Amino acid sequence: MSKIYFFRHAQASLGSDNYDILSEKGELQALKLGKYLVSKKYKFDKIYVGELTRQQHTCKIVSEVYKENNLTFPKPIILKGLNEHQATEAMKIEIPKMIDSDPFIKSLWKEIELDPKKKNGNLMLGFEYFLNLWIADKIKVDGIIPWKDFRENVRNGLKIILDNTKKSQNIGVFTSGGTISSISAESLKISDEKKIAGLNFSIRNTSFTSFLFSKNQFNLLSFNELPHLEKEMITFV
Repeated sequence: MSKIYFFRHAQASLGSDNYDILSEKGELQALKLGKYLVSKKYKFDKIYVGELTRQQHTCKIVSEVYKENNLTFPKPIILKGLNEHQATEAMKIEIPKMIDSDPFIKSLWKEIELDPKKKNGNLMLGFEYFLNLWIADKIKVDGIIPWKDFRENVRNGLKIILDNTKKSQNIGVFTSGGTISSISAESLKISDEKKIAGLNFSIRNTSFTSFLFSKNQFNLLSFNELPHLEKEMITFV
C-alpha cells in the first residue's frame, strides 16, 4: 500500500491585510516540521502543493531543510484542488455589512472595540459563525467559489493524486485545514457538511494527516499529528 501525508500549512497572518502570508512563528513551525521529517527519514516519491502562498511557502521551507541535508525532495506539483475554501475572503467582503445587520457579529466587534485583547478569539468565533451560514448557502458572495464547488474541487484534486500514485509510494501534500477536513470526510464517508467544516477548527498548523491507499481503499491512518512542536508553538490558524 502507499502512504499519503497531508500537511496543513504553517501559521498564517490572521487579522492582517493579507492572511495568505506566514507569520514569523509560522516560518519557525515549518522549519521544525522539515527538521522532524528529515530526522525520521521521511522520503517522498512525489510532492503536491496548492496554489496559495501559505501552502507553497510551508512546502519551500521544508524542501530547504531536505536540501541542506543533501536529501532528495521532489519538485512540487501544483494542484488547484488543494486550495483552501474561500470563506475567509467571503467573510472579509460580507462582515462590514453584517456588523450593522447581524446582532451576533455586531456584539463580537463591539467587544473587540472595548477590549482589543479579544480580537483573535472573537475573530475565530465570528469566522465559525460565518462559515456555518456560508456552507448552508445562506450567504452568497459574487466572485467567491461556493462551498459545494470547493468540495467538488477537492474531490477532483484527490482523484488526480490517487490516479497518479503507484504501489508502495510515499506522497507528501501541502494544503490547508478545510481541504484536509474534506479529504478526511471522503475517506470516512461523512456527508454532514457542518461536521466536515467543523473538523477544520481542530487541525493544527503543520500537523499531518495520513492515509493508506491501494487500488480499492483509501483509509485514514492518522489524524492531525504534531510530534514536532512544543505546546507554546501550537496554533490553529
